[in-house]
Amino acid sequence: MKSLSYQLRCWGGEPEPVEHDVAPPEGCEVLLATEFAGVCHSDVYIMDGYQDLGDGERIDFAESTMPMPLTMGHEIVGRVVAIGPDADPALIGQRRLVYPWIGCGECVSCRAGFENHCESAASLGIFRQGGYARHVRVPHPRHLVEIGDLDPAWASTLACSGLTVYSALKQLMPIKPETAIAIVGAGGLGLMAVAVARALGIERIVVCDVAADRLRIALDLGATAVIDTSTGDEPTSKRLRAAAGDALYGVVDTVGLPATVTLAIDSVMKGAKIVLIGLQGGRIPLPLPILPFKALSIVGTYTGSLGELRELVALARGGGLKPMPIWTRDLSCLCDSLDRLRRKQVVGRIVLTP
Repeated sequence: MKSLSYQLRCWGGEPEPVEHDVAPPEGCEVLLATEFAGVCHSDVYIMDGYQDLGDGERIDFAESTMPMPLTMGHEIVGRVVAIGPDADPALIGQRRLVYPWIGCGECVSCRAGFENHCESAASLGIFRQGGYARHVRVPHPRHLVEIGDLDPAWASTLACSGLTVYSALKQLMPIKPETAIAIVGAGGLGLMAVAVARALGIERIVVCDVAADRLRIALDLGATAVIDTSTGDEPTSKRLRAAAGDALYGVVDTVGLPATVTLAIDSVMKGAKIVLIGLQGGRIPLPLPILPFKALSIVGTYTGSLGELRELVALARGGGLKPMPIWTRDLSCLCDSLDRLRRKQVVGRIVLTP
């Protein structure tokens, strides 16, 4: 079988279309014809070849086990077109959302159901060839999730942006009565976080961003207050505390810059939780007594488990999750889409279709 993939052939380069043969699936493998592939900002970091750690330090992906050339793309919906001899033939022709955060299947984390915490990750689009292609190979049917009558373009974004914020928000639960949460950043992650927070029953949601158009969409998705951090004479932390009624219990930081983490620390009440999912990079000086004095929890979260993705899809299929804006484009627009993400010109999420 012939296929086409957009392959990143060197760090710092751009994905290039490459036609190639596809070998038949083996064992429990499943081959899907890609229908939709969401474009994630983490692919910009992968394309650059490093992750910024601040103060001149960084993670160099050339020293990792990431393959080169690499087909990125980890938000995937497709139809099963071939299976290995050990997979169920009934899957042929079925549309499925792919859980991309694949682990080794044998370590303590994997056996506990948290493949996203595996130390030997084999995630699609990162450590294994991904979805910016006409076909994608999935190692086992357990990584496939039925989406029913959900819009498949939007459903593809549940595998990363949706799952990541769902897992982050669960770490804030239960929300203390009469308190609020803040979502810092109203990009693809932030807007999804607003919709998921509302679907989880969180009543007071404050969103901070520098773009008025994104803040308007945040209100449409269920935010109860928004703060344009690019304007205003008062410190943003003071405005955020006021918008939260001086009861800011939780923050989900979808940006991950020193300024946004500092804003969260300066704004929360005692006993609060800050969940960091953004990856823009850097570091902050942190006076350690602040943590016990404020009974403050600061945690990072990385995507989510397969069980959490199934929970999220069930929430969406029940009609409780409002879709954010989706821009569907042809797969040939991949490089332009990544460039628009880099220049912060995307409102909502771009989803590509071969």
